[in-house]
Amino acid sequence: MSEGPISPKQQGQIATLAGLIAPLLGILLMVILSVVVDVVVGIIVGAVAVLVLVPITQRILKRRAKS
Repeated sequence: MSEGPISPKQQGQIATLAGLIAPLLGILLMVILSVVVDVVVGIIVGAVAVLVLVPITQRILKRRAKS
């Protein structure tokens, strides 16, 4: 099922895509929480979400690239 390690080019593509997707999701969450709850809460949760989503997104994209 696993065909071996992914190439450096694929790793770069995955990192770039994760670097695009995670901040967009974090910003979206930040804006929603800022409007609904409080600006400070939105900023804090959005920043934490970006930090958490980057590695998660990379793992998901790596799994998709291997299959």
